[in-house]
Amino acid sequence: MNMDHPSEHTIELYVLGAPLESSERRQVEEHLKGCKGCRELLESVSSYYADLQVDVLTHPPVRSGPSPNLPVQSRRWPAIFEPPFREAPLSRVPSAGALRRFVRLHPFVTGGGGLALLGGLAFLMLTFNLMPVRDLNIVTVIENQNQSTLDAYNRRGEKLWSLPVPRLSDYVHIEQTTSRTFLQVADLDGDGKNEVITSLPLTQEEAALGDYGDVLRILGPDRSVIRTIRPGETITCRGRSYPDDFRISGFSIGDFSGTGNDEIVVLMNHLHSPSVISRYDASGRRLGTYRHFGQLNMMGTRPIVSGAKNILVLIGASDNREGEYVAVVVGIDPSRITGDGESSYSGGFGLPHSAAESFYVWIRESGMARAFGSHMRLSNARPLPLKGEGGFRVGAVGVPDSISIYLEYIFRPDFSIAEVKSENQTKERFQMLASKGRVKGDFFDHYMKVVAGEVRYWDGDRWQSRLTPVLH
Repeated sequence: MNMDHPSEHTIELYVLGAPLESSERRQVEEHLKGCKGCRELLESVSSYYADLQVDVLTHPPVRSGPSPNLPVQSRRWPAIFEPPFREAPLSRVPSAGALRRFVRLHPFVTGGGGLALLGGLAFLMLTFNLMPVRDLNIVTVIENQNQSTLDAYNRRGEKLWSLPVPRLSDYVHIEQTTSRTFLQVADLDGDGKNEVITSLPLTQEEAALGDYGDVLRILGPDRSVIRTIRPGETITCRGRSYPDDFRISGFSIGDFSGTGNDEIVVLMNHLHSPSVISRYDASGRRLGTYRHFGQLNMMGTRPIVSGAKNILVLIGASDNREGEYVAVVVGIDPSRITGDGESSYSGGFGLPHSAAESFYVWIRESGMARAFGSHMRLSNARPLPLKGEGGFRVGAVGVPDSISIYLEYIFRPDFSIAEVKSENQTKERFQMLASKGRVKGDFFDHYMKVVAGEVRYWDGDRWQSRLTPVLH
């Protein structure tokens, strides 16, 4: 390995892409492969000029116009064909203070001659257009609760921009407790550059409307809004009109149709009922809707893989009959959300049954819940790997909360029940009921199997005790 280190000046020219002899450039590249110190120096210089580039590009624009410091007085009237003399507009030169700041930050430059050297390098960059190109592609966005901002970063971990978000901590808390998300990064248009897709309310007026926004925004690499999608609309169900007062409670992005193009699936809720799932292409054109009477919530942002299909998992309740509360788990095939359709079980919109409804599962009240005169409410759903498969788990709690019943249903990717689990506080409640003869059996070894056997599957016409998809 050649231990003759290239000079600092050579490394700087190499970073700037300045003309070098091909043999000299090869020597630098070979040396960098084996010298960690010079690689770190190269990285330091690259980072420095990347920051300098951002400072130059984001410098506030200067208005052109006559300089008040250089008045020009005409000493004679112009001849008849002579155009009047006009003052030449002077371009503003960046202050020496800003330049000195970069001199102080420069990895090599120190002392009084630094400003002159940096000026020479600036001339070199302008002459040969050597400013290193900063990676402006967003790979991650951080929800910065301390500053209440969204912070976008590139692959090197450099911050590209920040965007203020009112009440950001409140939305992060919702994400953490419900496994929902209001923010995703994806290359929607397939141009190799990621966009930021968010339903977060970005103004004080929007944040005042509640815990969820009603607009989906697609932001470009420079933070500008490329497109907005407002999915809400006035709909009619069971003789009632539900105005355009929907809120976005989740969305998912992916190549659901296998065409190589990303699509967007947006879940909207109207207070307690109804819920509407809309599917859009990358340009924001709506492809179809699935409508359900009763509020649903989406499990995360990614569908599970069930066979050859991507299935979105939703949990919530059905209001099939007035005053009836049925805890349900719904599997939706997003590729089949075409046109307008409704749930085969909890509809009433006057639409055909949607072919997107693949599974419809009823989590029935357990014997314990019935003994307390309560019902079960589904509290959360999370992905759960099962021996290499993409299963999921659904938590159910007794209502009211003072009953202290918690059950966790473990589903396989095909929506069959693997097992049901619980915890010690629920066991104590069970033992209290068992002492009064209101429930029977061993809690973990027997009763959990009874609970699993009480799950029912809607086949499109009636409830089944065995695993059954919705038949169309």
